[in-house]
Amino acid sequence: MRILFLFIGEPHQIFHALPIAAEMAAAGADVEVAVASAGHLPVVERVAAAYPGFAPRIKILGQRGISRWLRERAVIRHPRLPILFGALRFLRQFDAIVVPERTTTAIRHFLPQRTRLIFTPHGAGDRAIMLDPRDRHFDFVLVAGEKSEQRLLDAGTIRPGHYALNGYVKLDLMTRLEKTRARLFDNGRPTVLYAPHFHRGLSSWDRFGRDIIAWFAGQDRYNLVVAPHIRLFAEASDADRSAVMQLAVADKILIDLQSDRLFDMSYTGAADIYLGDVSSQVYEFLATPRPCLFLNAHNADWAGDPDYLFWTLGDVIDDLEGLPGALAQAAARHTRYLGAQRERLAESIGGDPAGAAQRGAEAISRFLAKDAAQDKSGG
Repeated sequence: MRILFLFIGEPHQIFHALPIAAEMAAAGADVEVAVASAGHLPVVERVAAAYPGFAPRIKILGQRGISRWLRERAVIRHPRLPILFGALRFLRQFDAIVVPERTTTAIRHFLPQRTRLIFTPHGAGDRAIMLDPRDRHFDFVLVAGEKSEQRLLDAGTIRPGHYALNGYVKLDLMTRLEKTRARLFDNGRPTVLYAPHFHRGLSSWDRFGRDIIAWFAGQDRYNLVVAPHIRLFAEASDADRSAVMQLAVADKILIDLQSDRLFDMSYTGAADIYLGDVSSQVYEFLATPRPCLFLNAHNADWAGDPDYLFWTLGDVIDDLEGLPGALAQAAARHTRYLGAQRERLAESIGGDPAGAAQRGAEAISRFLAKDAAQDKSGG
């Protein structure tokens, strides 16, 4: 049985699925990897190096042939679809395709009936984005924790026998990578991580971003790391990125808009206080519970809304006048939220992340074996 781990989205998604491929290969499965571009390879190599002996065959799909024709003529505007349709001949060779994104469901009916599509999400947030009707097109789904499991079951996007709880793979991987991280600053001040989301209708960046940087530049009590979701500035011009980068202040304000450190937990692992809006990165930060502050930039009526469950894990700020006081009280008020942080974390990522990749690999292998047996018996 040939199994493909397919990465057509942003490179950060590799952290959430490639460790499962490594565990399946170690158990003897025939595993291959395909990526959208050569730009994905450094992340693939970094993850693979954490699993001694893991050296899968890797294919770069790229934009060639029909995929280039479709893209150049704007026949298909979605940037991932030309890659998928251009790679159909290759993809049709596999018995199972594992992906960390949903766009691949668009080619569901162009694949052989025997090919199983398997989904391993690349986050564990609270927003309704997790409730996507495209999930019904997957034959099997991995789910990080009980919170997501219940919401997906209620929505009917997963069904018993076709999903498994396995935990949060990325956090499992991080224990294999850097055991110790270099300090972000050497001045002894606490460090605040500002991590705005990329979705303009939800992000705090447009309303608050530059003012937050200006406030931190004018004080000497805290350091600031500005590390937005990597998609926030992905399509920005060089001039726009440069204008933001110039706001950095040596030994006080670090700004990163593009590097791999935005998704390898360099910042979520090293900061002392989280300042954000609706990004699921907060659960990666809370792998070690610490104070959190949330920015309500769009006047959301969030209380009691399950899409904002993580806003119950720290103080919520409606305008920047409340930021200095909230920061000053964050450490003292953390005891009010510590119990809830631990509970929500366990619900979101399945408790201890150790072994999440192996559990995911075993769950996929069991499903494929059972599925194959049913096909042979005509069940």
